[in-house]
Amino acid sequence: MGSVAIVALALTSVISCATAPTGLVVALPNSYYLTPDKDGLQTQLVRRDGGHLLQGHVAAYAVSGQIVAGAVGDVQRGRLYTNEEPFKGGPDTRYFILDTGTGKLEFPLEEAAWRKRLQELGVQSDFKIYPLLPWQQ
Repeated sequence: MGSVAIVALALTSVISCATAPTGLVVALPNSYYLTPDKDGLQTQLVRRDGGHLLQGHVAAYAVSGQIVAGAVGDVQRGRLYTNEEPFKGGPDTRYFILDTGTGKLEFPLEEAAWRKRLQELGVQSDFKIYPLLPWQQ
């Protein structure tokens, strides 16, 4: 009976290692995470099984409870600390909302629809998103 338990434990370890992120990540609620792309310049939103959720790069984000909300696009690198001021999108910026509890992703959203949906989800009205700091390789 002991050898069955050891085999089961070993199999569980292998399976969890296969789905665990490797390298740099920003942990999000419910095993979602942000990770750099291959070049380390842009950020990707990744689900529990390692699959990418969005077409495009996360330019800014914030978390409220189990809600992750943000903007998609290239990060503007002009200041030393890119996250010192809230993100300001342009007319072509598209936003997303991920409910990490249900796995439901709402994308692409225009800013007005995004803010309205955040309010419907109970997120505070002064909710702001911030660009990420550059990834350190």
